[in-house]
Amino acid sequence: MVRGMEDDSSPGIFRGWVVLTGLFITMAVTSGLGFYAQGVFLDALVVEQGFSVAVAGAGTGIFFATSGIGGYYAGRLLAVFDARLVMTVGSLIGAMGLALLGQVRNEVQMVLVMIIFGTGFALTSLVPSSAIVTRWFVRKRSVALSIASSGLSLGGIALSPVVATVVDADSMIYWAPRLSIAFLVGMLPAVLFLIRGAPEPMGLRPDGDPPLAFGELPKPPDGVDFKTAVRSRYFALISVTFVICMAAQVGAIQHTFKMTKDRIDIDTARAVLMVLSATSVIARILGGIAALKMSLTRLTAGLLVVQSAGIGILAIADSRPMIMVGAVVLGMAMGNLLMFHPLLLADAFGVKDYPRIYGMGSLIMVLGVGTGPFLVGLIRDVATYRVAFGVITVFALVAIIFLVAAGKPPVFGAVDVDPLAPVEPQVKSHEIMTLTPPHRIPSPPAPPKRRVAVVDRGLVMDAEDFPIPNPANREIPLKSTE
Repeated sequence: MVRGMEDDSSPGIFRGWVVLTGLFITMAVTSGLGFYAQGVFLDALVVEQGFSVAVAGAGTGIFFATSGIGGYYAGRLLAVFDARLVMTVGSLIGAMGLALLGQVRNEVQMVLVMIIFGTGFALTSLVPSSAIVTRWFVRKRSVALSIASSGLSLGGIALSPVVATVVDADSMIYWAPRLSIAFLVGMLPAVLFLIRGAPEPMGLRPDGDPPLAFGELPKPPDGVDFKTAVRSRYFALISVTFVICMAAQVGAIQHTFKMTKDRIDIDTARAVLMVLSATSVIARILGGIAALKMSLTRLTAGLLVVQSAGIGILAIADSRPMIMVGAVVLGMAMGNLLMFHPLLLADAFGVKDYPRIYGMGSLIMVLGVGTGPFLVGLIRDVATYRVAFGVITVFALVAIIFLVAAGKPPVFGAVDVDPLAPVEPQVKSHEIMTLTPPHRIPSPPAPPKRRVAVVDRGLVMDAEDFPIPNPANREIPLKSTE
């Protein structure tokens, strides 16, 4: 395979860094106008449309539940279609959902709009971005993913406070269609001009390694297949870990804005969003560097403890300084934990079927992401935010138990599969084992022709039985065989 027509990177600059820039921008837009803005939308649904906190929280849960389901199918789409096509369609769907958000008047409309918005978010954010990063980077994967996902935090710092300000000053009815236009303006240029799905179609290799030579085929991706991965004990326990972790984290994030606004004032609530995002940017970069040198499992366990402490502080905080301390502590954990989930799966199962594996992991994680905001809102309606945040503090601690039970990531080819799953019979074969497709394996060269001397058995028998007219001139006949 030779360099494709799409290889427009400058000499000496690895094209992967350009792709990373595009992913940074798209993740900033999707988080600032989607993920972090959900708290602002929740408050607007309560104030403007008259929904209860529990119902509005359920709407937020539906958004994240849809994004998880859509993320699973996004992984499958990425295996078939170009990443730019998937993300472009997702941008159009997400913008439509955001525009319709201002027209919500009842529960049915809210559910439908959140499904549309969540689908667009799924096709443009975490699953496509992490899948693209794992294809472009191997040795520097943790650092690359930390840089790309820092766009999530930038969106929270730069965009979410603006969304909160304009919506509070006017209304969602007025601003929703205008925010949808901003969504498209931020997404489409980065998707179409900066992002590429993988290095191999461009004649490049991950990490900026020497490009493919003329006629050289790309190396098959390493790792295990989708079915083997999702049946493993490790995948099951890691999935449970992040279901519980995300229930606590997303429940806290999406209600922190309203809780702070109710306890203190809206200026403090906007400041909390910025502090959460800014802290997560710094912590995520440090976490990506630490992941190059330390065990991902140990780092994840430590971050779960930090997350529990941050939520616990927010539960009892009754002043601006304490709220800010809780936001800083929670921010140190939230961005890293979201990043470590795909890193743990990539480390355990490789990149062969990574989009589908991470898509399934995200789908399962929806159980936590979707129920967290609803659970916090329900407890708040029955009791108080103090009780609600206390409950999810315990959730975050329980997640550590399942992480420890999962243990170390399995080694490729030695994945602990479900013992109840049917075992395929092993057939012995003398064929060469290879990951190369059979039709690409070159045929072995034909063996050289050999001249074999064959002795006439008549010469070694009695001459009387087989008289030879002129024995002195007898020559040994030669035969050519294959």
